[in-house]
Amino acid sequence: MRCRYADDVVVACRFQDAAERCDQVLPKRLGTFGLDVAPEKTHVLRLSRFHPSMKRRWTFLGFERYGFPDRHGARRVKHRTSRKKLQDACRRIKEWIKANRHLKGQQCIQERNWRLQGHDNSDGLRGNRASLSRVYTWAKQCAFTWLNRRGGKRKSFTWKAFERALDRVGRALPKMTEVKRQHVVYA
Repeated sequence: MRCRYADDVVVACRFQDAAERCDQVLPKRLGTFGLDVAPEKTHVLRLSRFHPSMKRRWTFLGFERYGFPDRHGARRVKHRTSRKKLQDACRRIKEWIKANRHLKGQQCIQERNWRLQGHDNSDGLRGNRASLSRVYTWAKQCAFTWLNRRGGKRKSFTWKAFERALDRVGRALPKMTEVKRQHVVYA
């Protein structure tokens, strides 16, 4: 039996007094069900659609959320991978490449691609392409560095040869995995 818990929530209120009232009432309401609220994780933040900026960003479930105009000028809540999560992903990829550089070149690159695709599955939200590209660039640079540190005094690859090897094996590219919401039209 598989059990999943949904214990994180964002409550959006239009007015500040409604947000403060919710902040006072929610712990009592959840307490009637035997649940409690962690006060160190509970915040009342202001997100104004009239003053969008990166200064008013917050982190929720590994993503930084912030208000910003989209490409059409409409104000939206956007998201990107949080710095901490991005650094952890880069560190894990580097450690894996370092530990598995003994594998044959094709197998090493293929398994690296699988890890990058797994990263896409968790972070492939629309609007997060810059963070995905950063992880892919980091993984490519680490693979080049660590595959060139294998035994011997000469380098295994030049950049040109490495790019050809990636093309031959099949290079993983950043991919959005979030499905665009479908609008339902009722007749």
